[in-house]
Amino acid sequence: MFACGGGGSRGGTPPPPPTDDGGTGGAPNTLYVDAGRGRDSNDGVSPSTAFATLNRAAAAVKPGWTVLVMNGTYTSDGSVNALTISAQGRADAWITFAAAPGQHPVIQIPRGGGATAGIHLPGAAYVIIDGFEVIGQNATITAQEAAPNDGTQAVLNENCIYIDGMGFGDSHPPVPHDIVVRNSTLHDCSAGGIEVNVADAVTIEHNRVYNTSWWTVFGTSGIVFWHLTDVAGSTTKNGYKNFIVGNVVYGNKNNLPWKDGDPPAIYDGNAIIVDDTRHTQKPGGIYDVRGVPYTGRTYIANNIVHDNGGRGIHVYSSDHVDVVNNTSYNNMLTSSPWIIWGEFDSFRSSDVNFVNNVAVNLNGKDANLKDDGAHYDYNVWDASSVQTRGDHDVVAKANLTDPANGNFAPSSNSPALRSGTSSLAPADDFFGNPRPPGAVDRGAIQVSK
Repeated sequence: MFACGGGGSRGGTPPPPPTDDGGTGGAPNTLYVDAGRGRDSNDGVSPSTAFATLNRAAAAVKPGWTVLVMNGTYTSDGSVNALTISAQGRADAWITFAAAPGQHPVIQIPRGGGATAGIHLPGAAYVIIDGFEVIGQNATITAQEAAPNDGTQAVLNENCIYIDGMGFGDSHPPVPHDIVVRNSTLHDCSAGGIEVNVADAVTIEHNRVYNTSWWTVFGTSGIVFWHLTDVAGSTTKNGYKNFIVGNVVYGNKNNLPWKDGDPPAIYDGNAIIVDDTRHTQKPGGIYDVRGVPYTGRTYIANNIVHDNGGRGIHVYSSDHVDVVNNTSYNNMLTSSPWIIWGEFDSFRSSDVNFVNNVAVNLNGKDANLKDDGAHYDYNVWDASSVQTRGDHDVVAKANLTDPANGNFAPSSNSPALRSGTSSLAPADDFFGNPRPPGAVDRGAIQVSK
């Protein structure tokens, strides 16, 4: 199903502003990549001498530099990922990989044992990814091919974008931090859309993520923060380390059980999940210490999540999360007996706030979980079963304009209008429209003036 949004300059809390001058105060340093006319033997410093591959630019980029990518399809022979970034910028000199103005570069994940992601960021820091389309292999994978998946087949376990702090390999790259992924379209990857494992200070904003996680056995979802890990010196902005803001996330689901589940079963395929920041599960790599909880705070706002197999926005075994002004519609479409609640919910968590959200459930499942320890207030629940509600929550028809055709704005008779709170609310909405004090609408889209 098509959904509104999917890029552009829209509202929410922005990441810290990067600089592109390497800290020298001089002119920006720019590299160019052109799949059609470039050559890796070029110097890459002008459009006429562009590199041909993204990895050539990744090897040459320095702190404060920008890589501008032209139209074309970028892939590999399957032995490596099309783009792996391990470079580290600085707080005053971010590295940016971006679509050149007016261009639409596409990364196609190939089949091959070494192609596990469209964009792989092991150990990267102060890096921005902006304006890419990443396409996985879902269209070529059949249920028959996926059935024998044991976790070793790259094509069945590919992430569109993988921010990777697992620390495997001989070099043991450090924990990635200060990463921004924005204005990108990520779809049809057999595992996660944006998989963030063992990282810190990550911003995911204004992306469209859909039709992922279908064939993996690793229990992935559309947007995943798993085992967030404190990194000394990483950026805190307005009290938050991590942001998931202004994304549209739909059509993500698990068709195969998580192989390491107890029991193996379908638990995920969510739109957005903050997963085990308490680090209670088996560690993922050398930097992931069991029993050492993450201390940073995460802000999830202005997202539209709909028609996913798993939950809408799910906080599991995690603390310090604010979920504010999101719209969740018709999720939990799986028949798994382990997914029976959760347009919005937390489980085994604390210091979690759900405020100003709109939840619509069409399949009779519980919109949230009873006594889950989270604080709920100023939400609209359009569902046959609401287990927990706050003092200012409303259980009623949400009356969204036309969600079946991608319009999730509240209509003129919606209880979401002018009934929210300014507390924790973002200054603007999904489209960048301001939320006026005293007239804050609930949900991701602000209509009232």
